[in-house]
Amino acid sequence: MEIINENDYELAQGVFYRDPRWVGKGVIKSKDINNIDNNTFIYSNHPLSPFKGESFKWNSWNFDDGSTYEGLTLENTPHGKGIVTLGLISNCGINIKSKNERYEGEFYSGFAHGLGSLYEPKTFDMYFGEFTFGRKQGCGLKFNLDSFFRLINSGLSVKNAWLLSKNEIKKRAIYGYFHDNIFLSENIQIKYPKIYKYCNIEEIRGVLCELKNILVKTRMFQFKPDTLIFNKKNLDEYTFLTLQDPLRYPFCTEFLAPGPVGQCYSIPNDSKMIKEMFKIAKNYNFIYNQYNLSL
Repeated sequence: MEIINENDYELAQGVFYRDPRWVGKGVIKSKDINNIDNNTFIYSNHPLSPFKGESFKWNSWNFDDGSTYEGLTLENTPHGKGIVTLGLISNCGINIKSKNERYEGEFYSGFAHGLGSLYEPKTFDMYFGEFTFGRKQGCGLKFNLDSFFRLINSGLSVKNAWLLSKNEIKKRAIYGYFHDNIFLSENIQIKYPKIYKYCNIEEIRGVLCELKNILVKTRMFQFKPDTLIFNKKNLDEYTFLTLQDPLRYPFCTEFLAPGPVGQCYSIPNDSKMIKEMFKIAKNYNFIYNQYNLSL
């Protein structure tokens, strides 16, 4: 049996090519193909593949300083949409104040760039809005959750703590134009780029609405099986192969397979799992409705 070597960029006539011109073409039909390297799953035409023709397109990483990343990449660099939890070192253009600062949203060439959210656990600050190479810059909303967490620490449930603290949080929230991580008052003009701080309320609502769509898509990368984040303990003794693709369904997840294959397996009788499945189905339906208009 002929085995295709991943490192061969151009192979014999009639088999797969690693040349970029084939990306997005799906499976290359050829009677001479004998075997495909099952560790790559490239050129997949699986119905759940996020990128037709090449499903192996996203990554999960654990770094030595405690940072993690889950999301889309371009040439092994965060690019597109993803989630990063920062450890001991500043990264993605974000200067950290404490460990476990979390950014969710859009990336550009490794930087937090575009629309996103940033949570700072040391100060309990939460920012939703525009970023420019890791800096808060553009229209945004910032609020502090300190009163909410104080009520939780006192013994209240999450629901009751939010009901008691939400009015105070809303009252202390600030919204408008941010520049270089600084919130600018309404009347201040920036000297070199001739722009003003002011973002009207409709523009801010539009940013938050678009950001909601982005966050729903971005959070789909979390808690996937067989990722470095999920199986980090498995890396202690041996090299662990991550199969971050829609072609393989590990134990108890076979029911997720599309078509008749998935119907051959039952859903685990777990109330928490079923609740999460309903939540994910609702999120996918929310995304679907953004692109499909009902007339």
